[in-house]
Formats: sequence, structure tokens, C-alpha cells
Amino acid sequence: MEKGDTVTVVTISGEYVGLLESFEDSTVVLNKPRMIVQTEGGMGFAHGVAVTGEENPEQVTFLNVVYVIPTNAAVTKAHTEATTSIQLVK
Repeated sequence: MEKGDTVTVVTISGEYVGLLESFEDSTVVLNKPRMIVQTEGGMGFAHGVAVTGEENPEQVTFLNVVYVIPTNAAVTKAHTEATTSIQLVK
């Protein structure tokens, strides 16, 4: 995984998707982070990473993560569309 890749970070508090800024020891910094939420229609993105936190933060630092993995193509596309004005075609 390299800087700028879309990654999934799993913590004890939930699952998050964002653009990898840095990954050192047990600290991960993501740009354009979004929390994954379950909705009636399926999976979606929250407008940030904490219910009472700033909406759509530009960056967040995670400490003591459970694991970090590359995000699958469908979720990467959805994240790009949710965090930019870019609408990707199939």
C-alpha cells in the first residue's frame, strides 16, 4: 500500500475508508476519511468518522488499528464519488 491508495482501516470502533497518507507502527493517517455504515438499502458512508465530530474532516489519525487492507474496486469508486465531484462510469 502506498500514499494515495484507497484503504480500509478496521478499528475496535468500526470500519473506515480513506486515502492513505501514512502508516507507521500502529498509527494510520487517512485523508478524506469516511466511516462505513449499514443502511436499509445496504452499505453507505457516514459524513465523517464520529457522530459528534466535525462533518467531512479532511484528515484523521487512527491509533492502534486492528488491520489495514486495500479497499475493493466497488467501494473505492463509491468513495471517490462521495468525496469529490467526480462521477465515475463503469
